[in-house]
Amino acid sequence: MDGSTLVTILVILAVATVLALVRTRRRDRCLKSFDGFPITLVTQANEATWGTADIRSTGLELTYPEPVVAREGHLERSTILYKEQYASVHALYRCPEGLTEKNRERREMLIEQTRNPGLFRRLGRWVRNWMGMVRDALLQSIGMIIGVAKAKAPAGGLIGRHDAQVQSISTEVVQHTGNAFDPLLERHLFSQVVVEVTVADGAVRSYCGWLKDYTSDFIEILDAYANTSRAEPLDLEAYHVGDERLPQQQIALTDGRAQVANNGTRMFYIDRLEQRDWRHPVDVVLPPGASITLALPPAVHARARRAGKALKVWMGTVDRVDMLLPRQRAQVRHAAGGSDASYEAHREQLEAIDPGSEPAATAGEPVTHPAENP
Repeated sequence: MDGSTLVTILVILAVATVLALVRTRRRDRCLKSFDGFPITLVTQANEATWGTADIRSTGLELTYPEPVVAREGHLERSTILYKEQYASVHALYRCPEGLTEKNRERREMLIEQTRNPGLFRRLGRWVRNWMGMVRDALLQSIGMIIGVAKAKAPAGGLIGRHDAQVQSISTEVVQHTGNAFDPLLERHLFSQVVVEVTVADGAVRSYCGWLKDYTSDFIEILDAYANTSRAEPLDLEAYHVGDERLPQQQIALTDGRAQVANNGTRMFYIDRLEQRDWRHPVDVVLPPGASITLALPPAVHARARRAGKALKVWMGTVDRVDMLLPRQRAQVRHAAGGSDASYEAHREQLEAIDPGSEPAATAGEPVTHPAENP
């Protein structure tokens, strides 16, 4: 074995080792900011799952506040979603309701950093973007280097036989610096924007919030208005099966399970389900069209069937919400007012308008035009 072959082997070994370390630590930046928070994951099938997020390089895990009973009877303590399944995600939500004091402070710090980014934050963003822009040049350079090495290597040498594997390893190492740079989104980073989300039936909903970050997979919006100024806010209160106070929100019992479905246009937060001495914390955001299903202990279900009011679902509307939205179904459509003060003034003006007029759809109200392709 000549010296050049030995050096090639050592280089490939070193690169593969670095790549293995990078793979174990590389996480989506938008997802990473939700790590450790109680969040709600809503799928394209409008099914909501909730729990404390643990973000890993290969996917995410949501740990339930309390174990839930599966249809088969076993207990489940968490749900796991792999990176390859992110295409099934409609959105991830986080709201201040239900957060511990520590998590509230963490969330407020993230919002403050987004509203008032410092010099080092902007500098770090510039460096990351620069690294992303030179990625393609580096990849082309790697291809040229391999070509030169092949030309100088003896026929049938190591590089000639494995150039595809060498280039693949080099590509993966360089790609971890990329961030799908978008000059339009960069202009509106750290400011209020209106994002449009295409839901399962093809309708489009709009939300106004602060654009914190974006990656090739997700857009991160903080402190968005969850409901329009016309939506009547509801404090956290106990509701029961068939409750007429919420005609567009259905609470039902089926096959030993409680189901809460949001068929209206307002976004809700469900804190817990309880009955006498039984209490099950939930901490879930329920956007329009979504539903949750929870298995009940036999005694709780039996009492609820005898008297629907026995089972209480504590829920209320959400004021502000943080969202992670897949880019294939969401896009930033408008620059917004630029501050909470201007947006609140606009909402106050809308409230003074005659009730018969139609306000602009800027905070969770469905818009009438058809969905547009990103």
